[in-house]
Amino acid sequence: MNKNVILLASIFLLLSCKQEEKLTRINYEEMTDLIMANNFTMPDDVNYYDVEGNLISTEEKVALSHDLPYADWYINDQNVLIKVEFQDPEMARFALKKEPVFKDINKVDCSNLNRILEKIYDRDQENRTDNLMDEELDLNNLAAVEQLLEKCGMPNTATAGEKGMSAIWLVVQHASAEKRIQYFPQLLEASKQGDLERQDIALMQDLMLMDSGKPQLYGSQILMNPDGTYELHELKNPSTVDSRRAMMGMGPLSQYVGHWGLEFNAEQED
Repeated sequence: MNKNVILLASIFLLLSCKQEEKLTRINYEEMTDLIMANNFTMPDDVNYYDVEGNLISTEEKVALSHDLPYADWYINDQNVLIKVEFQDPEMARFALKKEPVFKDINKVDCSNLNRILEKIYDRDQENRTDNLMDEELDLNNLAAVEQLLEKCGMPNTATAGEKGMSAIWLVVQHASAEKRIQYFPQLLEASKQGDLERQDIALMQDLMLMDSGKPQLYGSQILMNPDGTYELHELKNPSTVDSRRAMMGMGPLSQYVGHWGLEFNAEQED
């Protein structure tokens, strides 16, 4: 082959590589965040690919529209959508749970944490309703909450919403005993300010007491025995528990333990 032809081919290949557009993969939630921030462009000529990497028609895309939340979305440096690659919904759903809640804490707006914290709340609850109980997911949620608290301090219902505040409590409640001790003072103060339910504080107090091998105060902690039966963790001053529960916005203990088929008959002092 002529040396000049080889040289020209090499130059063309080099220029093609340099001109190849760098794309960033984002998920569906990140895409909708960009749309809400008015920082996203979706051209009419976006290419869509099936799970095997084949370019699909408009009709095929419409048929797969219910799977769009589990697709990979590729944008360029100007946040223009270039292509969409469909993924297996079940595998993608599991993978999404593993992704960090946010990629850059520096881009988080401390005055508007609702969306982030609601996402954390949903991830925490889905982890339990799916019977997955994935420790890695809980640790990812905890890492996100700790970053938020470090940057923004403890939020309130004005900046995080009621669901968002519950998310913080849930994540700490489901963390280690050490983390509960670490963040309990901030959660208690949030409760005093009316940003957390008093019963949430009661549940965490009982869990912390149980962690340390002490009797609980409010009777919220129910233990499951190896044979599948339930029992109430040791209770301090059973004759005054209902008055303590009432102060925390909780109903009588006899009603609460009934959900587990248990009875509580200790006579209550006036």
